[in-house]
Amino acid sequence: MKNIIIKDIDIYLPKRAVSNQDVQKMTEDGGLKISAKLLEMSMGSDIRYYANKDEQVSDMAVNAAKKILERNPDLKIDLLIFAAASGDLIEPATVNIVQSKLGITCAAFDLKNACNSVVNAIQVASALMMQNVYKNVLIVSGEKPSDSIRYHGLNKKNVKSHFASFSFGDAGVALLLGQTTDDKGIIFQRQLSLGKHWNLCQIPGGGSMFPADSSKLFFSGDTFGLKNIFGKIVPDFVQECLHEAQMSMDEIKLICTHQVSKSTYQSLAKGVKVSLDKIVQTFHLYGNTAASSVPIAFHHALKSKMAKAGDTVMLLGLAAGVNLSVQIIRL
Repeated sequence: MKNIIIKDIDIYLPKRAVSNQDVQKMTEDGGLKISAKLLEMSMGSDIRYYANKDEQVSDMAVNAAKKILERNPDLKIDLLIFAAASGDLIEPATVNIVQSKLGITCAAFDLKNACNSVVNAIQVASALMMQNVYKNVLIVSGEKPSDSIRYHGLNKKNVKSHFASFSFGDAGVALLLGQTTDDKGIIFQRQLSLGKHWNLCQIPGGGSMFPADSSKLFFSGDTFGLKNIFGKIVPDFVQECLHEAQMSMDEIKLICTHQVSKSTYQSLAKGVKVSLDKIVQTFHLYGNTAASSVPIAFHHALKSKMAKAGDTVMLLGLAAGVNLSVQIIRL
């Protein structure tokens, strides 16, 4: 029986490390000081990385992908997917720029679904691979949410809707999907979307609603409202997925989830009734890196030996929209 596996994974971080004190200074320069202590207390952030102004999301995706291609020099990539909330531009697809920089020729397309872009790309790619459309698929992502942080024009009235963005960090990831006949790989996938909550978190500019309004290019949203929605729907969704997969939570070694604050861990652990040590915690190391967050957590679990061959890991995607995703992988 053929199974789809994540054969290789790697990440890229920009050089500029940004502390809470650095964020405090930037907000202070913008006119409304947000203290480093408040950032630590409210979100638990320690550090995040910002790309240079001239560093594109395609550059970050390429830097992560090159590590994989160098380790697999003779492998022919059949499909390249760029999966991210970010993009170099509206037209053409960012994947074309990534492909040009990598110097490869194959089928290619973008997949965009907020912070679940990468996990959704895994689902789409694996379905195509199971139908023998493609054999080796490279999924790449570059996220630069630091561009959407508003530092100027903040006041006590509007800062709440922009506050969560102060945890944003930039990053690139790459995943190589392949095939195996061994008893391992992706054993379950499911997603759920509740579009009625689409307006809770947004970067509204750049589309047909606000095509030329530069004031709309910043993140804004009701993050507490989004958190409450997730708190209500995630536990049942996870249990439904486990039931459908004919598994129990006891069989899951680790959960790699999207992370927007340190409280994400506590809320998730309480909601799905697991101990905190079952959740891979990387927010304090990288901040909220949008769609690269889940693969970064998975990469961290593998590199740190938290997860090893034979273990079963859950990837839990949480995205604005609202969108949920569960993937269960046997290593």
